[in-house]
Amino acid sequence: MPNCAALLKAIDAYIAKADESLTNALESAGFADCADTVAEISALEENIAQALTTQSGVINQRLSESVDLGEFAEAWAELKGLDNTDEVLAQLFHDSFTTNMPKLATSYIKQVDSALTVAKITKRTVDWAQEWSAELGKLMKLTGHDAIDSLLVEHLRDGNSVADFTRALMDDGIRDEYYRARRAAVTETLRAHSIAQQEAITQNPAVDDKMWKHTGEYRNKPRENHVAMDGATVRKDQPFSLQGADGNAYYPMYPRDSCLPASESVHCHCIHQGIANSDVLGLPLEERQELQRYYIALDDAEWERELNDSNRARAGIE
Repeated sequence: MPNCAALLKAIDAYIAKADESLTNALESAGFADCADTVAEISALEENIAQALTTQSGVINQRLSESVDLGEFAEAWAELKGLDNTDEVLAQLFHDSFTTNMPKLATSYIKQVDSALTVAKITKRTVDWAQEWSAELGKLMKLTGHDAIDSLLVEHLRDGNSVADFTRALMDDGIRDEYYRARRAAVTETLRAHSIAQQEAITQNPAVDDKMWKHTGEYRNKPRENHVAMDGATVRKDQPFSLQGADGNAYYPMYPRDSCLPASESVHCHCIHQGIANSDVLGLPLEERQELQRYYIALDDAEWERELNDSNRARAGIE
């Protein structure tokens, strides 16, 4: 038991050291609320890992009950249909986004105007949290399903046993729940920072333009195309123009915009910042707050117009 206690202590010390390193890196890069952010990453990681582990447990149980791989293949089709991991993950992400967004947006708006707070989130951001959470849940579930499908076809073709397939499943890392969970937790928590910063920029009457800032590397090699974006400036309601590593042009509103492919957002630690207008900052607080409400209403109206245009286009209405 003493040896076990020493091991647990060593593991805890390692995790604490790693988290401290991430906190320092985020602070240096200009992220807000860094200690709370790392705590949220850890909490979200644990919740995601539990959901993925539950999913794996069902698969393990069915594998252990199968006399051969053909029997499991038949059962797997049914298991996929019953799998509600996407709904569980969607709720986890949505809860994280909606709980942290107002706090983060307030921290970011105060970086430019210390007297302002974010008491109301725009409809655009509310809708994003709902839709992206659902999309994330589906993506993570289907990624696991597709990987198992591919491996299963290979092992059925080669006439392998259930034990062979189970071993390959483990070796392939498909069910490395904590790795997948930590990667998703880091990426999505930092994505929420970008959304919160954009929310603060949108609401802040003292900000007319925004700037992309490359922040260096944290345990990864910087993307050269992101390095090239450093200092790029656009109007606050306009997208940046990013030349993707794949040769395609992308138009994100901020780093880690969900319109970007995973290759341009996973492990990205860039930020964007509002550029302050000193003339507006000199206005009385009541006028700045009134202008803040005006910008919220303006963005809400624009978002409703965009949704209406999108719905009409899908319906084939000119």
